[in-house]
Amino acid sequence: MFITLAILIIAALIAYFVISPLKKKRETKTIVVFSIFLVVGTALNIALGLDVNVPSPLDLISLIFKPIRELIITLFQ
Repeated sequence: MFITLAILIIAALIAYFVISPLKKKRETKTIVVFSIFLVVGTALNIALGLDVNVPSPLDLISLIFKPIRELIITLFQ
């Protein structure tokens, strides 16, 4: 619980110090992209802080390319 609260406070501070200058410059697209990355990063950090099993992106890549690899191997045998 403490870790989650600490991560949320840190994310709020980062958002405050980064978004305020961007808002003054009226960079809406940058704010949207930054907010998406901040939310995803905050969620992943909270999940890791709560010992939730977060799958690796490498698992998805290997799931996609394993059939292609096997197809190529069978073609050249």
